[in-house]
Amino acid sequence: MSARYLPPHHSNLNHIPGDWGLPLVGSALPLVSDLLNTTRQRVARYGAISRVRLGPERGLLVVGSDSYRSIFTDNQQRFSARLGYMNQLGRFYEGGLLLRDADDHRAQRRILQQAFKFTTMRDYVPRVECAVLNHLATWSRGDAFHFYDHIKRTLLDVATDIFLGIPDEDQRGEFVSRAFLDIASGLGSLLPWDLPGTPIRRGLQGRDRLHRYLQEGIEDKRRQLGMDMFSLLANARTDDGKTFCDKEVIQHVAFLLFAAHDTTTSLLSHSVMYLGLYPDFQSRLRVEYDSLKKASLEWDDLSALPLTQHFLDEVLRLHPPVPLMVRRTTVEVELGGYTIPAHTDLFMPSAYNQRDGRYWRNPDDFDPERFSDERSEHKQHGFYFHPFGGGAHKCIGMHFAYMIAKLCLFHLLRNSVLELPDNFQPKLAWIPIPRPTNGPPIILRDHAKR
Repeated sequence: MSARYLPPHHSNLNHIPGDWGLPLVGSALPLVSDLLNTTRQRVARYGAISRVRLGPERGLLVVGSDSYRSIFTDNQQRFSARLGYMNQLGRFYEGGLLLRDADDHRAQRRILQQAFKFTTMRDYVPRVECAVLNHLATWSRGDAFHFYDHIKRTLLDVATDIFLGIPDEDQRGEFVSRAFLDIASGLGSLLPWDLPGTPIRRGLQGRDRLHRYLQEGIEDKRRQLGMDMFSLLANARTDDGKTFCDKEVIQHVAFLLFAAHDTTTSLLSHSVMYLGLYPDFQSRLRVEYDSLKKASLEWDDLSALPLTQHFLDEVLRLHPPVPLMVRRTTVEVELGGYTIPAHTDLFMPSAYNQRDGRYWRNPDDFDPERFSDERSEHKQHGFYFHPFGGGAHKCIGMHFAYMIAKLCLFHLLRNSVLELPDNFQPKLAWIPIPRPTNGPPIILRDHAKR
């Protein structure tokens, strides 16, 4: 179903506390500029569920681990991811796995899993490692540079290789990267209109260029039987013989490019910010890497890095890469003590639960030890910690994201000491993808090995 034909949003929500905010924009501006603190203010004023408007979209802001468990683990199809995301992601990534529900989602996910099996992921490690090392070798030493821009370029090259089978030096990678960046500009636009010169128009044109490129290459991928995800999905087949049609292959490859690239860029940008703010943690991670006595990693090594895992989980807790999850009710439901009509959008800011002071000790502090076996703060409830979503729609690429992040940190810290300028003050953006808006500006110096 196209976004043009979605059921109308339900606006009969006056029995629920809240407000519709300013004309036209609602509460979009404060939520975009400071999602966490604006959510906290609304919860303090209205409670865990409140009426809210984000631009043209009216719905409910929902927090609370019990409500999230009800939504994510629902097996009665009362909360639709497809309908919830269609007006946001659907213009650019219609047909992606997150924009499917129920039996359709299950069938598509089952085929997609062929590209994320551990046996397949094992083969990705040396290719990712090679791309990361090639880029790290070009990064300047001694002078500050914006890490976000550099890691975004690095991970775009990783994505075009792993997902599309395009080598780093191939000009086709630049074509795909430009299309992808145009889509990202449209996705981040606060203005929803498709007019000449607008980010939305540029994003839609980028989407069309990417789709044409994939369509032109799909038959070659079916013949060549390569090890990139495009080839794997073009040839994927379940035990009972189900496969993807051309349109489905294109939709899934395009969405996976977006989901894998932007979220990992966010994770690593925040990671280096905290490594600069807490240099003692750099030393601790370096000790963990040195203990492996290896210059490169294999798949099995990735599970032997508990401190790195705790570090990444803490970064994900503080800055979840999907800051605002969305579902739409398909029927009338009871949630958090309220009766919620069908066709109501539910906006779920994931950072709120992950910084809820009732369950996390000093929730705004950077403290990776909270994920240690001794403390295990994240295990008090299944939905206190959900950076990759939950339930049937939990991110299929979760292990892929951890793999890339661990490989990047391993090679960055083994050979370099990372510093931030003395006057650095974090400036953070939340939407559409969380990131430090001021770089972060990092300085790399050679690490003197003993």
